[in-house]
Amino acid sequence: MKTIATTLLAAVLLSTSAFAAHVPHLPKYPVSVGPTAITNSYKVAVYPSAVSSKVNVMVEREPGKAMEISLLDSDGFTLATKYISKKEGNIHVKFDLAELNDGAYQIQVVSGNDKSVHAMSINTKTAEPSRTIAVN
Repeated sequence: MKTIATTLLAAVLLSTSAFAAHVPHLPKYPVSVGPTAITNSYKVAVYPSAVSSKVNVMVEREPGKAMEISLLDSDGFTLATKYISKKEGNIHVKFDLAELNDGAYQIQVVSGNDKSVHAMSINTKTAEPSRTIAVN
């Protein structure tokens, strides 16, 4: 009986350690799925401008750390970066997207150890062909 209990205990311990080994890796930085994020040092909102070819990035923060706000393509390549000095507080940045192709892009905001990434996409609406009917 003691042998069975020892065997069961060993099996439970081994299965528990095997289960613990499969814990998914969590990202080092928070990744925002939506247009807003709150970190330890700033709050950010990303939204389209009234002008269709621009995107706005609003950041609420206290001065103290330098900040980078970057526009990245789907491969992670940096297309544009705005550098914000550590002396600046709340900021508003606009990126002009007029020259970019349709596709997936990201806005990345980094300040010290805080980082947020905001996904966005550009899609061009195609005009539907129109038909007219003339009665003679």
